[in-house]
Amino acid sequence: MAIRTNTTRTIDKASSALAARCEATQKNMDKLAAQAGCSGCTMEKVTLPLAPGSSDDVVFVGLNGADFYFMRGRQVEMPAPIAEILRNTGHL
Repeated sequence: MAIRTNTTRTIDKASSALAARCEATQKNMDKLAAQAGCSGCTMEKVTLPLAPGSSDDVVFVGLNGADFYFMRGRQVEMPAPIAEILRNTGHL
């Protein structure tokens, strides 16, 4: 029986399924912020820390029906209420 071990390659592949959503989140941030009720909010530049031992390198945040996806280990810009949610849940 083969044992599957997460390596850099398998973790990269795990996030590739959601990479397009992370890019779409950054591209459409103004539209998503308006949908979430955050239009006009201050924007924060944050870096979500990597989670050693976890294959989960994409963080999902939902607010008022808007879906936000962020890649760990990269600096991203997000509305302050989204950053607050990430702080309150221990992701930031």
